[in-house]
Amino acid sequence: MLVAERSGQEGSITMEQQFDPDRLRPAEFVSEPDPRSLMFARVDLTNGTSRQINLADHHEGISMCTLHAAVPDDVVIQFETARNLYLYSWYVYRFYPVAEQQSLACLELALRQRLHEEIKTGKITVGKTKRKPTLHPLLQYAIANGIVKNEGFSTWRNRGEINSRHRVEMEKIREATERNLDNITWDDSDIQIKAEDLDWDYVKILGDILPLFRNRHAHGTTDLLNGAVLTIRTVSEIINQLY
Repeated sequence: MLVAERSGQEGSITMEQQFDPDRLRPAEFVSEPDPRSLMFARVDLTNGTSRQINLADHHEGISMCTLHAAVPDDVVIQFETARNLYLYSWYVYRFYPVAEQQSLACLELALRQRLHEEIKTGKITVGKTKRKPTLHPLLQYAIANGIVKNEGFSTWRNRGEINSRHRVEMEKIREATERNLDNITWDDSDIQIKAEDLDWDYVKILGDILPLFRNRHAHGTTDLLNGAVLTIRTVSEIINQLY
């Protein structure tokens, strides 16, 4: 299933007339979804049918972002706050960036607790200063010391499968050309992920981009994107590697 934006905005006009979703919600409309939440559809790529997404779809997306039992409770509580903010963005669309910001604050908390001894002994520093290390140096240290690895991320593994499929497709096309075949078939059993398919450094990208996301929120932004679940999922995968 794929979530895609709808071309129409049916269903939102009436509610926009009833309340302004960017202002304090009137009490009688507290349980109404934000009109912008109804502007998306779930498309079934197998038969081309589509339907408007609903709260259950929204809940399903964030419910898959979980922490395992070894993560300390105080970190879990902060992460659950991010998940609930995302969940309630169904009703208040502007909770999306707040949920992302909370998840990144939780990540820094988790790193700071996991690397407490390294911070205490001065192994993690901010340049030549004695300031307490923040998200960027903490995350860079965890990556450099193999605490956070590519293998711990679903995105890294998924990219490997995508690259593998592309490689097999190219190989089959080349085979068909060399054998002068009109068509050639293959199935999923031919998709075998090789080292070459996984040859990209995802953690290096994350080490640079997540602190930028955090700083963007911390210093104020007018961005309004609904992709916070991707950041929250990434944060959960980092924290699960820390503990």
